[in-house]
Amino acid sequence: MQIIHIALKNLFRLRRIMKRLLLIFIACVVGQLRLSAQNDSLEISYKLSGLITEATTGVPVPGASVYNGPTRNTLADINGAYSLELPAGLVKLQFSAVGYKTHEAEVNLDHDLELNVMLEPDAIVEYYHLKRWEIDWKAFNCYGFSNMHDGAMTMFGLEGRYDIWRTPLEVGVGFSYAMPLNMKLQDAYRYWAAYASLDCKLNSLGFVIFKDWTMPYIGVAAGGGQSYYTDRQNIANFALRAGIDVRHFRLFFEQHFNTEKGRGSFWGLTYYF
Repeated sequence: MQIIHIALKNLFRLRRIMKRLLLIFIACVVGQLRLSAQNDSLEISYKLSGLITEATTGVPVPGASVYNGPTRNTLADINGAYSLELPAGLVKLQFSAVGYKTHEAEVNLDHDLELNVMLEPDAIVEYYHLKRWEIDWKAFNCYGFSNMHDGAMTMFGLEGRYDIWRTPLEVGVGFSYAMPLNMKLQDAYRYWAAYASLDCKLNSLGFVIFKDWTMPYIGVAAGGGQSYYTDRQNIANFALRAGIDVRHFRLFFEQHFNTEKGRGSFWGLTYYF
């Protein structure tokens, strides 16, 4: 009986010791959590700010991304300015925007810092915008048919186009004159139009035909002029356009619609410079 008594006594003593150890462990964990929370609340941070511009032109890059992590990122405003609160110490950053190469930077933040960044144009986008202006001379190399004329027709004209930088769009103005292919103008349907055009280059949208050096496009044109048949009429002209640019050559198709119910389908190969 004495042995059992001693064993129970030791068991109760061990139980009290385990309770004390558990309380000490809980107290340590709570203390560590409180200390960690205090350190987080006392974490020193500084403001990083600056301008993001294009390296070649110096113009701002609105909407550029500044990334330091899933919860530490921002976008540049319309003037290319950005501002971001970051913890002190070594900070790694990524600056990126559509049409530009990603720029990486590493700074040691120990005070508020101004960091201006210049983004280099992406090589692929740069390729699609090698030219800003182009002049297209249609000189009796465009053929088609019209519902107002029994035979084949031809069209010639002059068109100037401007490549809008950093977009797939190209705007232009031009003049065209359509007439019978046999050049017999007596009692033949013919018309001229001055117009404005808007084309979209499909390469920059990811639509590539054959090789990167072929640039397909679709577009529209609208303008006004005069038609000649039984009498002279003022007309409005609308056209759907599509084609492929290969170096300085343009293979194209145009469908014309005139308000006096004249219709014309033309295709051709022209050279632009």
